[in-house]
Amino acid sequence: MLEFLISAAVILTVMAIIEIITLLFTLPNHNAPPYVTILPVFCDDNLFENRLDYLMQKSCGRGNVILVDYSANEYQRTLCERFVENNPDAVFIHQQELKKHLSETFSQTDEK
Repeated sequence: MLEFLISAAVILTVMAIIEIITLLFTLPNHNAPPYVTILPVFCDDNLFENRLDYLMQKSCGRGNVILVDYSANEYQRTLCERFVENNPDAVFIHQQELKKHLSETFSQTDEK
């Protein structure tokens, strides 16, 4: 029984070390080329809340998230506004503003 506990402890320790190393190597690189994540919002998208939750979980500190309102309903707008409040690099814009926002975002990165 003692051997089993020791083996389990060693395995869990190795798994924890692998997770920490993976986390450190997947953090955003400041020298990486600029990119944005765009999530369109349509009123008939029944999985939108799941997509937004996934984006929150997997963003890993990445910035420049753009939520684009194509035909969002009130509930989706509330979710998007809450997401933007909790993520300072995220914006919630209407589809007509997308081209302007993208050109401003990428022209700013050229100046740096």
